[in-house]
Amino acid sequence: MNWIKGIVKFWKTIQIILIYIISILLVYFMFPREGKFKYEYTKSKPWMHETLVAPFDFPIYKPDQQIQRERDSLERNIKLYFFHDSLIGSNMISTFTSDYNSMVSSMGIGAYVSDAWTFTGHVISDILNEIYINGIIERHPVLDGKKVDQLSIMAVRNTLAEEHRFSAFYSERSAYEHLIAELERINPGSLAIISRMNLNDYLRPNMVYDEEMTSKVQQATLQELTLTKGMVQSGQRIISRGELVSGSEFLIIESLRREYESNPNVDRNYLVVYMGQLLLITLIFLALFWFNFYFKKDILISRKQTFFTLGMIVIMVGLTRAASTNEAVSVYVIPFVIIPIFLKTFFDIRYALFVHMITLLLAGFWVPNSYQFVLMNFLAGLVGVFSLRSYYKRGILFYTATFVFATYALIYILVSIMQEGDLSQINWINVLWRLGNGLLILTVYPLVFLFERIFGFLSDATLFELSDTNQPLLRKLAEKAPGTFQHSMQVANLAEEAILKVGGNSLLVRAGAMYHDIGKMENPHYFIENQHDNANPHSELDFRSSAKVIIDHTIQGVEIGKKYNLPVKIIDFIQTHHGTSTVQYFYRSFINANPEEEVDINEFTYPGPKPSSKENAILMMADSVEAASRTLKTYTADTIHDLVESIVAHQAEEDQFSEADLTFADITIIKEIFKNRLSNIYHSRIEYPV
Repeated sequence: MNWIKGIVKFWKTIQIILIYIISILLVYFMFPREGKFKYEYTKSKPWMHETLVAPFDFPIYKPDQQIQRERDSLERNIKLYFFHDSLIGSNMISTFTSDYNSMVSSMGIGAYVSDAWTFTGHVISDILNEIYINGIIERHPVLDGKKVDQLSIMAVRNTLAEEHRFSAFYSERSAYEHLIAELERINPGSLAIISRMNLNDYLRPNMVYDEEMTSKVQQATLQELTLTKGMVQSGQRIISRGELVSGSEFLIIESLRREYESNPNVDRNYLVVYMGQLLLITLIFLALFWFNFYFKKDILISRKQTFFTLGMIVIMVGLTRAASTNEAVSVYVIPFVIIPIFLKTFFDIRYALFVHMITLLLAGFWVPNSYQFVLMNFLAGLVGVFSLRSYYKRGILFYTATFVFATYALIYILVSIMQEGDLSQINWINVLWRLGNGLLILTVYPLVFLFERIFGFLSDATLFELSDTNQPLLRKLAEKAPGTFQHSMQVANLAEEAILKVGGNSLLVRAGAMYHDIGKMENPHYFIENQHDNANPHSELDFRSSAKVIIDHTIQGVEIGKKYNLPVKIIDFIQTHHGTSTVQYFYRSFINANPEEEVDINEFTYPGPKPSSKENAILMMADSVEAASRTLKTYTADTIHDLVESIVAHQAEEDQFSEADLTFADITIIKEIFKNRLSNIYHSRIEYPV
C-alpha cells in the first residue's frame, strides 16, 4: 500500500510542476518580443544613470496629448464637401414647365390671357434656373450642432472644388421666399395667376452632402499629421548623470525608448533576448515556488490552490498585454487589487501581498514607467486587503472600492504634480480609468462565491454562515445531542479566543468547533455529556466495543459532513480533533482487566490524521480541556492549572502537534488563555446553603 501512496504522491507532484511550467510558458509567449529599454527614469527627477548618448539616429515623437490636440484641431477645421448636381435643377424646371402648360391648356383660356400666363411661366422658369445655378443646399444631419451662419464649405462644380460660405446658398425655405419675391417684382399680380400651383414642389436641394469625398479628404489630412518634431543624430549627447529630466529631455528619452523597443533594425541578438526573457520569467515563478516551499507548503502541495494562484497571475498578465497593445484602453483600468483580495480571503495577507508583487513585476514589462506602475498598484493592493476585513459586513466591498480608487487617484495626482509642476497638466481621463478600476472591484463578491464552489475554498462570509446555530445540521445536533451541542459551543469560545492571540483564522476555528462532534448524533447516549440519571450504556459493552463506539464518532462525523456538503476544511476538524491519540479510559481499563492478554493498541486509537494546521491543533486542545474540565470535583486555580498542563503535555508526548505550525511560545499562550477562560467560567459556581 505504501508504494501505491508513493506513486500517487509522485504523480501529484508532477502535476503541480506541470502547472508551473505551463504558467511560465504562457507568460513567456505573451511577453513583448522586442528588447526592453534598460534605463528607468521619471520626469522632473535627476537622471541616475551614466551619460546617455544616442546610439543611432531616431526621431523625436510628439507627446500623445499634443498629437491629440492637433488631430482635434484638424478635424474641427476640415471642410464639408457638397456636390452640385445640375440634373436636379434641369429636371425640376422641366417638370414645372410641363405641369404649368398642362394646367394652362386644361383651363381653355383666351389668347390675351394665355400670353400673360405664358409670360408668367417663363418668368418662373428663369427664376428657378437662377436659384438652381446658385444652389439649394441640403440640410444634412452632419450640420446638426454647427453654426451654419459662420460655416464655410467646399462646393464641387464640374470636378472643381471652391470654398464658399454656407449662407451663400439657398435653403428650401429661402429659395421659396426668393422665388415669390422675384415673381411679384417682375410680374405684379402673377401670384393670383399661379395660385393653382404649389411652387414648393419644384424646389429640391441640388447641393448634396458628399460624405465619401469629405471622409477621403479628412483621412488624407490626418495622414499628413506628423507624429515627430525633429531628429536626434547618432552620437549626440542626450542627458548626463545628475541632470534633471525636464520636459524636453523626457520627450527625447521617451522617443529613444520607443524606437529601441519597436525598431527591428536595432543591433541585438534576439535569441539572447528570448532566452533572457524565459530565464527571467522562470526565476520570478521560482521565487513564488520557494516562498510556498518555506512558508505555505499546504498551498504548494495542493493542485487546486496552485492552479488558482498561477491562473490569476496568468490572467492578469494577459489583460495587461491586451491593454498595452490597445490604445483605446488604459492598463490602469485592470483591477490588480482583486488578486490580493481573493488570496487574502482564501489564504492569508502575507501570501496575498507576495503573489500581488509577483504579478506586478511580471505585468510591469508591458508599461512605460514600470516603477510608477508597480508603486501605484502595490499601494492600492495594501489599501484593498487592509480595508476589506469581513465580507459579511454590509457595504464593506463598496468602501474598499472607494478607498482603492482614492488611493489610485491621489498617487496619480501627486506623481503628476511632481513631474509636471502644474495642476492644469493633469490628465483627468486617467483618473476616470482608475475610477473604472475601483468599480470593477465590486465584482469580487460574486466571484468569491463562484471560486468557493469551483475550488472548494472558504470565505469569511461562508464561515460566518456555517457558524450560525440555525443551520439545519446544528439544529439537528442540538435536538439529538444537546450536551454535545453545548460542549461544542464552549469549545468554539475557547478555541476562538486562543486563535485570536496566537494568530489564525478565528472564523474557521469557530465553524470547525461547532461541527467537530456531529458524529456523536449517531449514538449520543454513549457520550457522558448526553447521559442522564446515571444511565451509562457502556456498562453493557466490553472495553473494545466501547472504544469502537467512541472512536467511530469521528468516522461517522466525516460521513455526515459529506452528506451535508460541509467544506473540506470543516471536515478536517472532524477528522483531526483527536488526531491519532488513544481512548485512554477504555485502553487502561482493558489492560487492568486483562493483564495477561496481549492488547492491540490500534483498537483503542483514533484513525487520525494529526492536526495539520494551527487551527486544527488549537481545536484539539480546546476540545480535550473543555471535556475534562466537566469532570473536576473542585474548581480552583490549582486544579484548573494542573488539568490544562497535564492534557496539553500528554498530547505533546503523543506527538499530536508535530504537523501543525505551532511554536512552544504559542502553546504557552494557549494554555494560559484556557486557564483564564475556565477560571472565569467556573468562578461564579458557588454553593448556596441548603
